[in-house]
Amino acid sequence: MKRLAIVVGLGALLLVACGDDSTETTRAPGGGSEVRVQGFAFNPGDLTVSVGATVTWANQDGVDHTATADDDTWDGALSGGGGTFEFTFDTAGTFSYHCKIHPSMTGTIIVEG
Repeated sequence: MKRLAIVVGLGALLLVACGDDSTETTRAPGGGSEVRVQGFAFNPGDLTVSVGATVTWANQDGVDHTATADDDTWDGALSGGGGTFEFTFDTAGTFSYHCKIHPSMTGTIIVEG
């Protein structure tokens, strides 16, 4: 019985360790970073960059998406199968965005000064 509990516990730990990281906050190295659009999700879901960083969204899905700021600061079309969009963040703040075509797709860019 103890072995079964250990195996079940280890299995649960592996599931957590291997889970989808799309909602984790990722710090961008250097001056910019990329958000992959794949599986109808922005990955990473939350990205932290420095003021002046350029973020590139790259669509790896076979369908069109957008990367559209909730406050309409930017609106980038991402054609299916390789479309990209870049935006440079010149001010600090938290910027939420979504896909206009698929509203359940959301993300956040956190810009630190």
